[in-house]
Amino acid sequence: MRDVIAGRLLGLLAIGVLAAACGGSSDDGGDGDGDGDGGGFESIVVEPPQVTVTVAPGGSTTQAYVVYGVAGGVRTDITAQCALTLDPAFGTISGATAIIGPRGGATQIAATCATLRGTSDLIVNLASTVVMPGTPSDAPALFGAATAGTDPTRTPTIEYPLNRAVSPVNIPPIEAQWTAAGNDLFHVRLTSAYVAIDVYTVDREAMLEAEAWEDVATSAAGGDLKVEVEGLLRSAPATRFAAAPVSIVMSHDAIDKTAIYYWASSAGSIMNQTFGSTTAPTTVRDQCTSCHSLSRAGTRLGYSRCVNNDCGQQFVGFLRYDAPTSTWVEAFDANDRVLRGSYTTFSPVGNPFPTDERSLAIVTRGDGTLGLYDPDTGAEVASNLSEVSTHGAGAPRSAMMADWSADGTKVAFASPPRANRSVDLDNGVIATMTYQYTGGQHVFGEPVPIVADPISLPGGTYKNFFFPSFSNDGALILFNAARAEWRNFSNAASPGQRLMLAASDGTWVKDLTALNGGTVDSDITWPHWAPGEHRDYYWFVFSSQRDYGHRVTLGNTNQACIGNGVRQCKQIWIGAVSKAALMSGQADPSAPPMWLPGQDPRTNNISPFWTAGIGID
Repeated sequence: MRDVIAGRLLGLLAIGVLAAACGGSSDDGGDGDGDGDGGGFESIVVEPPQVTVTVAPGGSTTQAYVVYGVAGGVRTDITAQCALTLDPAFGTISGATAIIGPRGGATQIAATCATLRGTSDLIVNLASTVVMPGTPSDAPALFGAATAGTDPTRTPTIEYPLNRAVSPVNIPPIEAQWTAAGNDLFHVRLTSAYVAIDVYTVDREAMLEAEAWEDVATSAAGGDLKVEVEGLLRSAPATRFAAAPVSIVMSHDAIDKTAIYYWASSAGSIMNQTFGSTTAPTTVRDQCTSCHSLSRAGTRLGYSRCVNNDCGQQFVGFLRYDAPTSTWVEAFDANDRVLRGSYTTFSPVGNPFPTDERSLAIVTRGDGTLGLYDPDTGAEVASNLSEVSTHGAGAPRSAMMADWSADGTKVAFASPPRANRSVDLDNGVIATMTYQYTGGQHVFGEPVPIVADPISLPGGTYKNFFFPSFSNDGALILFNAARAEWRNFSNAASPGQRLMLAASDGTWVKDLTALNGGTVDSDITWPHWAPGEHRDYYWFVFSSQRDYGHRVTLGNTNQACIGNGVRQCKQIWIGAVSKAALMSGQADPSAPPMWLPGQDPRTNNISPFWTAGIGID
């Protein structure tokens, strides 16, 4: 349906452009006298002056206009001599007729007649009623006749989306989920300033088709999309019970077609999910491959592996994306047991090398030091990194979980106060060091702690900081904070790991309270930023044991996810930090997160890296 409408609109756009060219030239006056000043008219009027239309998702409607020239109180139809225009986001013009598409909002029809210009206000409401398959066709009438009840035992609760979550405008369709509360027929209403969509279903969840959702999200962009749910019992339909509504903040930000690589630890594989796609993720590397990282260009992947499922020692390997074959090639295989280590990070294209033909990788080695390596060969590269990275109070310290900044001038890492830590840590400090490539030498500066002091919150005192991640502009560092040693193998959530945000120069630290869910311990780890720059928000992904509606909970989680202290399948979530809130000094610039569509809710999904969409069509 959308393709047919799009084809029709494009065709009519071509006609409209031709009509505008023929009717709007500067020497064609409003009454044909050729003086180019509007034909002697004092003004022009577009009729009707205001129109409100309703369009269904995927649909369109038309509206005809007439343009009058006004002189001495006399109106003359000069439509044929004028050019009409409409914001392409709302539709096209054919002659004097607007073909209006499924985009809710307020705009104007503009008419230009030589030197004169007039406008007509256009309001487009996106509205439709959807009765889901298997749902009684009289469901709208049943709810329309029912009266509101107040019995709390019969009142549904909306489980997802999370109230006040912030979403990119091009997120794939989201699934609303709620409790039944003794009801068996439900009415879901999605509304914004110019949206009113009614959905009726017998299920405890509902999701619009992709085309309809795209129209809804685009129409609600820049405002709130309100989600309301009410239920009734078909055998006693006189009373309906309404849940407390929730709202999603639909941003204007659209995220490019990018790739998110994550570790499905319950399957022992690194997976790739294209943002915006809801098809099954693809396997990039199996064989118990973990603790991976991606270069910012998305062309290199570092990983560690428990070779032959023996995690007594982990070994590092490197993959490189081969564009001609669209495959990942093993440049340095961890199975050869050459390089003991865990976490990796890559130098960005441009520093120290101008292209991706050469690169450097920093590796957390098995002895708790950082080392510099050639990811194409696995050979160590001479530098002062291994020595300087262990400096700091009470040296020698360990150095781990490094992240190289996008401009290549800095490295952030976790610095615990004990030597020989390469995976787990306690009392970690977030530190940064400078990097220079000068005279053929790779030189790293002395570590500077930027997050070191304990941070007291209502949920306790947080004194272990790790997993730092530089924003693309280098101004911010996301990191994990915990009350105790990370990775409690009896209850992974008990250390209380949550996300905090720091200025990369260490001038301030903020707890992301709204994103973390207040003081709830939901095992939040592994934050990484989205590539690219966006107008309103910084975007990032992370992993958490928090419930995804009723799809993933402690009570129904896949048993394959349970282990090493994890009690339910961790899932990947999209977080947002408001740039305006940061600029104004707001204490918490975050919002509740969105679940990443397309991932498998039956696997334990951790360590998401969001990177450029190399190899994505």
